Amino acid sequence: MPLVWAHAEYVKLARSLRDGRVFDTPPQTVERYQVQKATSSLSAWRFSHTAKHLLQGTSLRVELLAPAVVHWSVDNWKTAADVKTADSGLGHYADLPTNKLPIGRKVAFTLFWPDAGKWEGTNWEVAVVPKNV
Repeated sequence: MPLVWAHAEYVKLARSLRDGRVFDTPPQTVERYQVQKATSSLSAWRFSHTAKHLLQGTSLRVELLAPAVVHWSVDNWKTAADVKTADSGLGHYADLPTNKLPIGRKVAFTLFWPDAGKWEGTNWEVAVVPKNV
């Protein structure tokens, strides 16, 4: 019923203009994000959003459509670790424990696809930046 939906959106817009504020803003959302300033403990990376920055104090979440192993390093590949992805039901993800890294540190990673038995063949880097950026 796209026409009914469009009409309802128009009515909500008209009401918001008349009231001088957004009519249908849930108060719980305002409280959490505008008053309490809640933030996420994760910074996401995915193929459709190859993030170049990671907010300091957050864990890097690598989100994928298929099972993989994330092979990663924080010291320019002098040492490395592997994290298998978990199935969320909507895709696969791996959380890298990057929340204690200092500003300026770079997280490098690549992917191994166990079902195909091959490496992605690309390395990505994500730099830790201050939260206020």
